[in-house]
Amino acid sequence: MIGTGVNSFKRRQWVMVAVDEAVVERLAHELRVPGLLARLLVRREIVDTGAAAAFLQPKYRDLHSPWELPNMTGAAERIAQAVREKQKITLYGDYDVDGITGTAMLWHTLRAAGVVGEARSQKPEARSSSPETSGFAEVEYYIPHRVEEGYGLNCEAIERIANGGTKLLITIDCGCSAAEPIRLARERGMDVVVSDHHEFGSEMPAANFIVHPRATDHSPFTIHHSPFNAYPNPDLCGAGVAFKLCWAVAQKLCNADRVNEVYRGLLMEFAALAALGTIADVVPLVGENRILVKYGLAQLARTRMEGLKALILAAGYGGESGRAIDCTAVGFGLAPRLNAAGRMGHAREAVELLTTATGQRATEIANWLEEQNKDRQKTERKMVEVATAEIETRNWKLETGNSGGGDSVIVVSHPSFHVGVVGIVASRIAELYHRPTFVLSTNDGEAHGSARSVRGFELHAAIEHARDLLISGGGHAMAGGVKMAAENVEAFRERLLTYGDEKLTEDLRTPCLELDGVIGLEDCVVEVMEAMESLAPFGRGNPRPQFLLENAKLTAPPRRVGATGTHLQLTICQGKRAGRCIAFKMGAIEPELVVGMELNLVVEPKVAYWNGRSSVDLVVVDLARADGEALGNRL
Repeated sequence: MIGTGVNSFKRRQWVMVAVDEAVVERLAHELRVPGLLARLLVRREIVDTGAAAAFLQPKYRDLHSPWELPNMTGAAERIAQAVREKQKITLYGDYDVDGITGTAMLWHTLRAAGVVGEARSQKPEARSSSPETSGFAEVEYYIPHRVEEGYGLNCEAIERIANGGTKLLITIDCGCSAAEPIRLARERGMDVVVSDHHEFGSEMPAANFIVHPRATDHSPFTIHHSPFNAYPNPDLCGAGVAFKLCWAVAQKLCNADRVNEVYRGLLMEFAALAALGTIADVVPLVGENRILVKYGLAQLARTRMEGLKALILAAGYGGESGRAIDCTAVGFGLAPRLNAAGRMGHAREAVELLTTATGQRATEIANWLEEQNKDRQKTERKMVEVATAEIETRNWKLETGNSGGGDSVIVVSHPSFHVGVVGIVASRIAELYHRPTFVLSTNDGEAHGSARSVRGFELHAAIEHARDLLISGGGHAMAGGVKMAAENVEAFRERLLTYGDEKLTEDLRTPCLELDGVIGLEDCVVEVMEAMESLAPFGRGNPRPQFLLENAKLTAPPRRVGATGTHLQLTICQGKRAGRCIAFKMGAIEPELVVGMELNLVVEPKVAYWNGRSSVDLVVVDLARADGEALGNRL
């Protein structure tokens, strides 16, 4: 422990994790990389030379075979059968980025069978890898309304789908906890293929096949609790599962391991969609997920999908903008716009954008998503204000909240809260107070809400602990959703407080920054930092490296920057070296910083490119006075 939550600007404990210096030296020598990069690999527990080389240069061919996913064979065969027999297929997708992109992938896969099948029927000499079908498969998609229907399958929707003549129902990013709706679907004569990655409910759905990275093969009613015979990537997101399902279906339709040119092109495009879902769903960016995101980001920059190109341009990327499409661009630019459709209205327009929209229609939808996202941002800001005010009235203070005090679990509710935005607000509150947080909208006698967690506290287990108070609820370790009678909100809060007091230890209540080492301004050279960038893409499970920069002296008055002076620019020196830093959302600290003061900074170095030149930017994550005195102004 090298810093304190009391004295740093963000009240975080600064933790330096020791590494074996001999291993660092060996890895640097064997890989012929800078010692700093070798240290970062060891910090990620990558100490084998071969594994390190594979991590630095992930290969598309190293993706796991889709057939390794449990129940994939039966699922792909049933879908291919429906295409060949021209049975009506309905894709039932979730309304978030994971579900939207997965639905779009499956729609393109099934429709492409008709395109290539027609060509094959006119060319008898075509290779056997062409799909055994002619004419388009009848494919529809159904996306539930977030506010009116809530998450996942519901019986009313199943009735409408069945009445429409659907013979095969395929779920995307939902379904593994929908026992009753799937039972109804089977009773109404539909076969059901579930593709999902969420936690299973107390009753397993009686689907024909459940394609899920943590299910067992041949039996959808058992979940793996050991690594034996399990899929190698248990953290595959919903879009990742859909990507693998499309891959397998394409092979079945082509009757070959090597798919035809049409499907090869589609699968490359699908890498971009899978990357969107993987980043947006905040799953660990290691192993197979890392490969999908690395190649998917590259594909985003050159996509031929008109709707996706329109989205990228509307968000200010691509074209002449010069802005790179990386994980930050997806997480804070593209994904929120796709999500905004389902949050503020209906997500079907977002699916249309990624399926049938071209030309002017694609531009119209992309611009509409831009406006929806702006509305979402305004709504979010107001909700955060209301939520924090309610929390503070419960004697919850930032000073105690981030140093171990306050409620173990936060449950905040209000009738003005927009159901479509509660998840984002829960994330903001959980980050601000470092507590598992439930944000609930109370209207018409019911409370609907979302939850976000902190390290070490599994939300799905907490939700199960209060199952008797809920109408519905579920999720996974870090995110979830609940629905209950409004009269149960206080009982729900008390139940979770008791549960949180037991499960959330003092260590888990204290937020921390795990630092990757100590760095000096002399280390911040382009060549070394470019080598560090080979660790990208960065995200959960592979965070952007953070270093301690000690005893940096302020050599000029801090300057508030940004339209409203929210950010802070610092000019520093360390020995004979000088540099500049940007501290986002730390403008309030400006009056306390004076020329000559020495600071300890937690920084993220990044390589910036402008007009053909490169330089190293230092982004300040947290800061503290080097003399140990506390900073007065706070977040």
